[in-house]
Amino acid sequence: MAGKHLFISHVSTEAEIASGLKQRLDRDFDGLRVFVSSDRDGIQAGERWLEELERALKSADLQLVLCSTESVNRPWVNFEAGAAWLRGIPVVPVCHSGYSGEQLPAPFSALQWVECTRHGMQRLYDRIAKELDVATPAVDFEQLAAEMQRLDAVQPSIAQAIERIEDPRVLCAASAQYAMPDIGFDLDVAVLKSKFGSERLTIERALTRARLTEHLTGGTYDIVHLVIAVDPASGDLYFSPIDFDTYRPITDVVDKLPAAGFAELLEGSRTRLVVLATCHAKLLAHEVAHYATMVASKAIINGPQAALWAETFYGLLARGTPAFRAFEITRSQIDVPMELVPHRDVAFFGAPGTAA
Repeated sequence: MAGKHLFISHVSTEAEIASGLKQRLDRDFDGLRVFVSSDRDGIQAGERWLEELERALKSADLQLVLCSTESVNRPWVNFEAGAAWLRGIPVVPVCHSGYSGEQLPAPFSALQWVECTRHGMQRLYDRIAKELDVATPAVDFEQLAAEMQRLDAVQPSIAQAIERIEDPRVLCAASAQYAMPDIGFDLDVAVLKSKFGSERLTIERALTRARLTEHLTGGTYDIVHLVIAVDPASGDLYFSPIDFDTYRPITDVVDKLPAAGFAELLEGSRTRLVVLATCHAKLLAHEVAHYATMVASKAIINGPQAALWAETFYGLLARGTPAFRAFEITRSQIDVPMELVPHRDVAFFGAPGTAA
């Protein structure tokens, strides 16, 4: 039994359920290490959350995926489940909040799912015991099912989970290099003006670390749209000019901001959504996701591609479509390699074109 690991994947609104299930499994399976994807309590100071998450995924012997109407289509939940599937690790969907296993979409529907009933909890414990080669603990499954249902009752509803922002303030900013006409920053500015209006939009065409710090410590920006270089290996933001072939700074003194420093600034400005549509920014996105939802490119894309994507995405946002839904619709229509790393869903109201 020693050294066995179990990974619980879930969305942020299921944190209570995931934590409650972890506590029961810790108590009932002696020696089992349970990692919950939103739980950073066990991460040592100085460790990067994404790195710890990746280690937990790689060491897992079994993965549970909490499944509800809100979670099954979330990109991050699907990513975590896909990582386990590629390693040949058993994945068990755990359906809750009235969500039935019969409703599961592919590929979850092909797995041996359980529901949070007495019978379902016993099946779950039997499956864990089998995978870990131990006897099923003698527990009161009726009581366990009742505990799960109680946690279901106190978790935020989908509607409650979607934050509403009235009259959003938007920062649209580019470094001096990325504000050059041939990059396409003016296309982004035009889209944001048309969707959110000029009064609530701040435009910055010569962004530096100092200027970004001034913006994010001097006021509140609900949406931050950046056109800037990011180091794909560290997540650092580069304000200095870069070589587009090597993607490295070309100046002796480099003006940059670490990913963690940017995330801290976003927390202070109470930013809810960050969009960066220029380059590979996965590490930056996962640092930002501690405080805000981020949409970032998975590859280098050009200005017209970014503007086409932005026209659809921001058009949906300006009509009151929640950010997660707006991203999924845009992804289904526009073939641009963008990825959403979620924090909390949000809907914006009061912008031009917003539905009443």
